[in-house]
Amino acid sequence: MKTSDWLLIGIIAFVLIDFAAGRVINFLNEKSKNQPLGPEAADIYSEAEYQKSMAYGTANYKLESFSSVISTSVILAAIILGFFANLDSFIRERIGNDLLVTVLFVGILIILSSLGSLPASIYSTFVIETKYEFNKTTPKLFIADQVKNLLLSLGIGLPLLYAIAWIYQELQSVFWLVAWLLVASFTLFMFVFGTRIFLPLFNKLKPLPEGELRDAIEIYCKSQGFPLSKLYEMDASKRSTKLNAFFSGMGKVKIIGLYDTLIEKLNTEEIVAVLAHEVGHYKRKHTLTMFLFSNVQTLILFSLMGWLLSNPNLSAALGSDVPSFQLSMLAFFLLFAPVSTVLGLINNSFSRYNEYQADQYSIETYPGAVEYMYSALKKLSVNSLSNLNPHPIYVAVHYSHPPILKRLAKLK
Repeated sequence: MKTSDWLLIGIIAFVLIDFAAGRVINFLNEKSKNQPLGPEAADIYSEAEYQKSMAYGTANYKLESFSSVISTSVILAAIILGFFANLDSFIRERIGNDLLVTVLFVGILIILSSLGSLPASIYSTFVIETKYEFNKTTPKLFIADQVKNLLLSLGIGLPLLYAIAWIYQELQSVFWLVAWLLVASFTLFMFVFGTRIFLPLFNKLKPLPEGELRDAIEIYCKSQGFPLSKLYEMDASKRSTKLNAFFSGMGKVKIIGLYDTLIEKLNTEEIVAVLAHEVGHYKRKHTLTMFLFSNVQTLILFSLMGWLLSNPNLSAALGSDVPSFQLSMLAFFLLFAPVSTVLGLINNSFSRYNEYQADQYSIETYPGAVEYMYSALKKLSVNSLSNLNPHPIYVAVHYSHPPILKRLAKLK
């Protein structure tokens, strides 16, 4: 058999292995979840709340399983029937510019992917989330969000892709390094300014009003030498009842955002303890180290791309007789899946460790934080119907935060 045939077999095998592994891991997590209400869980949930959390988890598990079967079947059919090669050929016959062919090819796939994921998103939002009293999104807001997300994906992703394709076309020998520097620079820009630029497209951010909460936050931040330049309340309640807070930015451009739902459900001390956790990420340099680690992963990705993309067998594996940057890139990402999984495991492991460290920082710097963090985390768990008994393998693959019972035990 030809090299391209072996590559095609490898691509199909990786898609199937990824699907099978995902199904097994999710099945194990579903079984692990359905345990009797033990003493530790009873400290968080009532029996009725616990049963509701398990039912909520099962509903999401069934939807994810169904969606995964459909999406994997579509991808396999597209690979085996030569859809990607035919799409590439169709565009190439009508457009003579290789860079524009690349942009249009990927743009069409982005649109098709968005349309394909729409039914599951609609069902999740308006059936599951509504049934379990989380959803506040109106159909009008949902449609607006979908359109904005699609336009942002196209408006940001396609120009960046055009630049990467141009670099590949002009500087093949050092493509991987120059393209990585471009992506790293763009990532840094988004890391520093992304929240300020794009979040207002979806949510209203207003300065946290003067009062007890703002005073308590300012006193704490001043005690830690943390320059509080931007402290916002975000209108998350127009979409969901779930609670959260976020920290973004770097250097002098730092933003702390509190969901209005968080302000409603937690008291002042609990909110300051949660905010102290977020400050801990900054003070322990977790934000910087995770950013650097992400860029190391991107460097690995581009170095492998620089080594493999010039191989015409990648395009041939997807059914094309003409070497194509976009087909080779697509084949590469399908073959890259095992490496991506390993990097994801490492990334999640670091992230979970950092969460413990941020909790510790909160305890060390805010009097009474153990009690306040403990009660805040319990409220967050009940409010989101968290799974209290996730399977360890599922945690390793999917959790960027430690399971709630382990986190509470660590606080004790």
